[in-house]
Amino acid sequence: MAQRVLIAGAVAFVAACSPFGGGAFSCERDDQCGATGKCTTGFCSFLDSSCTSGYRFGEASGSLANTCVGDTNPTDGHVASDAKEFLDAPPAGVTCFGTGFGKTCFKTENVPSSPVTLTAQNVDTNTSALCSNVVENNPGWCVIAATDLSIAGTVTATGAKPLVLVATNELHVDGTLDVASHRNGAIVGAGAVPLADTTLCDPGTPPNNSGGGAGGSFGAIGGNGGNNGGTAGAVKPTSAMRGGCAGQDGKSGTFGVKGFGGGVTYLIANTMITVGGAINASGAAGSRGVNMLAGGGGGGSGGLIGLDAPIVTNGGAIFANGGGGAEGSSNNNDGVDGNEAANGNIAAAADGGSNGGGGGAGGGATAATNGGDAGGFGGGGGGGGAGAVKLFQAATITGGVVSPPPS
Repeated sequence: MAQRVLIAGAVAFVAACSPFGGGAFSCERDDQCGATGKCTTGFCSFLDSSCTSGYRFGEASGSLANTCVGDTNPTDGHVASDAKEFLDAPPAGVTCFGTGFGKTCFKTENVPSSPVTLTAQNVDTNTSALCSNVVENNPGWCVIAATDLSIAGTVTATGAKPLVLVATNELHVDGTLDVASHRNGAIVGAGAVPLADTTLCDPGTPPNNSGGGAGGSFGAIGGNGGNNGGTAGAVKPTSAMRGGCAGQDGKSGTFGVKGFGGGVTYLIANTMITVGGAINASGAAGSRGVNMLAGGGGGGSGGLIGLDAPIVTNGGAIFANGGGGAEGSSNNNDGVDGNEAANGNIAAAADGGSNGGGGGAGGGATAATNGGDAGGFGGGGGGGGAGAVKLFQAATITGGVVSPPPS
């Protein structure tokens, strides 16, 4: 059995840790686990009458996923009842890469032995043959692993699973790695939080009559909607493998529709990560109201980018910005998707009082802004809050544009 450290479940500082292999959403409070769930030893558990304890861990609970609370963990015989468990060191015969919550492990005989170059293509993280089937502990991610891994052209990733790239030597992004959500084409980035999931995303307070929808919150809070519009939800923890949060729909008539949150990608390299092109995990824009009193949709929040290597250099752009909110009322503008501008997005143009409220700017290096008011017309949608760029091992990212700033 691997060497293990047991930490009492009541100790709050381990609540954001992921167990061996990662793949877990680590809760700190019951309200992060939905209406019927509760936070048990750092993971969400849910009512299940077939369990002696009455609760079963959810799918995002690492090695405890789908097991009854208090039961023996069938993978190693350890009873996980009143403690949160994580590996202090990998077991014999297992090699791990990375140090953050995206740490990925293989049996030593399954460690990648050849390079991989990804050219212009779409990767469906649910079904792609590129996703490794030999990752230990089944973390629920699409892991593409190689000795040296390069991105050439535009590689777009969609699907429910986060995208994890592992290089046992160097990882180079010379093209574009796109896990963003986009309004045009209704593209949802890999690992973005489903609209129905209020466990990971605070939906906020919806708009009232003719109000604009609020932007989604994730790494930072979204903007509120205009004209008695929606109020953005609270910021949720970003210390787990999860994407961004959607905005809100507008209100009244043929209202504007929310933008999806950005997706998630986590890059690991044993020696260095270099970005000469772009990594995009931004949120999608909201769409405009269609008739006079219709509120605009709020933008989706940015998603999550993890960079885990001793050296990270950037000659291009790394961004997880929020999508822009849309204008209210008819004959106006949709918001704009998250982009690489250091100050976030530029809000949709609006003339204020005569033709609907303006859309709020998505957050990036600066905060998202609120949708505009317009008496007698629909309010503008709020901008989506910034996502997160998480940095492990390296102290800084050298050069280029990084928005929001790494943490």
